[in-house]
Amino acid sequence: MVTLLTTEHYNLQTRRAATIGEANGRASIFLGAVSAGLIAIGFHGTSSGRAPGTVLFDVLVLSCLSFLGGVTFLRCVELAIDDWQYYLGITALRQRYVTLAPELAELVASEAGAEQSATMLTPGRQVFQMTLTVAGSIGVITGVLAGADAGVLAYGLHAAFGPAVGVGAAVGLLVTVTCDRFQRARWSGAIRA
Repeated sequence: MVTLLTTEHYNLQTRRAATIGEANGRASIFLGAVSAGLIAIGFHGTSSGRAPGTVLFDVLVLSCLSFLGGVTFLRCVELAIDDWQYYLGITALRQRYVTLAPELAELVASEAGAEQSATMLTPGRQVFQMTLTVAGSIGVITGVLAGADAGVLAYGLHAAFGPAVGVGAAVGLLVTVTCDRFQRARWSGAIRA
């Protein structure tokens, strides 16, 4: 029995490591692409101003970065939930170890219940708790990119600077709030399941 439990514990821990590694890899690729894209926009736009080619280039780069941010966000939400479920499995195994061998109670890390492990959804937590996750921070950056994309497009279509900034801010806020709500809904669904 103990061999079976330790094998399952090892498998769950390996899966957790894989989710963490994939989330970190995706976030790194996304942030690297954002850095490269913004540098390209900076070099391309230093002398061109509002020329159609410059606007088109900026919109293409920002649209691609927004797409990459969106898919990275979605995958990181999935990975975080998977990681949490693996954590719950490990917690259950630890409790079983103590049941089978009570003398291990001092050696096995005690864990709070499953309802406490999703601290992001605890009512007393701060409003912006979701932005502190990898997925949440990617969602915010994606919102900024989408807002910048919309603002550049509006400005390129000959909107005045002020209204173009307003369009960009509105789109950015909409995308950021949508990401936050999506992540909360996915976590709530995972906790209920």
